[in-house]
Amino acid sequence: MRTTRILSALFIILLLSSFAADWMVLEKKDKGFKISFPRKPEESEQSLTTAIGPMMMHMWLCDQSKYKDDNGVYGIIYSDYPDTLVSSDFKDELIDSLFSNTISGSVSSMQGELLSTTVTPYKTYPGLQVKVKFADGQGIMNMKLYLIKSRMYIMEVGCEKDKDNNPYIDKFFNSFSTIK
Repeated sequence: MRTTRILSALFIILLLSSFAADWMVLEKKDKGFKISFPRKPEESEQSLTTAIGPMMMHMWLCDQSKYKDDNGVYGIIYSDYPDTLVSSDFKDELIDSLFSNTISGSVSSMQGELLSTTVTPYKTYPGLQVKVKFADGQGIMNMKLYLIKSRMYIMEVGCEKDKDNNPYIDKFFNSFSTIK
């Protein structure tokens, strides 16, 4: 009798887990990266006017707010800088300044507050992990920034503050890799 209950419980767990959505891999060989999302993200581009001239922001965003997910949004953004002005081969002070300006711009656009910054390189390339409080303290934006050659990658996962540090944040960040 006990064995039957255990087997029944295991069967139900197995059956329910088979309906759990597998994440999809977004592989952009022509863009040089891949990353996993819980659902297919929407792709867009935006032209920016900057102090160094016009730049394109390439974005893939996945809005999870209407699904059962600990996070409301997952996204990856990249921009290419002129390699004569920005490169991961530059001195640390220049790279630190680029990261600082990028983070300041993000925090300002969210009307948020910077909570933490941690050095997290990607292979031999410079990187930071950032946490920003926004929406009057109700939301947390977790970000990873990597400067790979002259391309800045920014990955973002936004969630409610009580759902911060959930395992899907790391699952998203750790799924990023560059490809040739």
